[in-house]
Amino acid sequence: MNGQNRRVDAVSWILILGQFGLAGAIAWLGPTHPLPMHFGFDGQVNRWGSRTEMAGVVLLLAAISAVAALFGRRPDEDAHLLRGRRFSQAAVVWVTSLVALLAAGLTWGWDDQPGPRLGMLSISAVLAFIGALLGKTSPNALVGVRTPWTFSSPLAWEKANRLAGRLFFWGGVAGGLAMPFAPQPAGFKAVTLGALAVAAVAVFESWRVWRGDPDRIR
Repeated sequence: MNGQNRRVDAVSWILILGQFGLAGAIAWLGPTHPLPMHFGFDGQVNRWGSRTEMAGVVLLLAAISAVAALFGRRPDEDAHLLRGRRFSQAAVVWVTSLVALLAAGLTWGWDDQPGPRLGMLSISAVLAFIGALLGKTSPNALVGVRTPWTFSSPLAWEKANRLAGRLFFWGGVAGGLAMPFAPQPAGFKAVTLGALAVAAVAVFESWRVWRGDPDRIR
């Protein structure tokens, strides 16, 4: 295991242990009044729950992160597959950690309603992080533009994921910078629809490149 992989593991397990600790803190120390658990597309709370339910969500996130970290540690002679698993590990742990922090905010920081700005900021942060790494990942089972065309054409995988990575990254940066000024819930909706549009463009790009790739697997 090289130094970079050791750092990825160390950061991952620090975040994972933090998630487990946060789940315990919410279960034992969280407020007893109802907590916002789900939001509609307009950014409004449409379901409330207890601190036990919120703690259960964070505990599930921690378990998912732990599985991803263990999956990433599996040895493999194929450097591309190993790099893909490492990317998947980092992406899953980062995203679940952001969601766990959001759960902490919903538990202690916003007793009534956090508003769509928080959702806009969270989505933008996830998009920027995923976008920064997406173009560097190899084919894997968890993360990336995973279509029948990318799995039968290495060129389609590379082109589609590089395009998606650039669009996600700059879209996430733009969303984060615009969050303090964007009218809501229009800003929250724009970031969400933008992410879906990027996904659709990346899928189309994977088909377009696959169709013109003479080395594709037919």
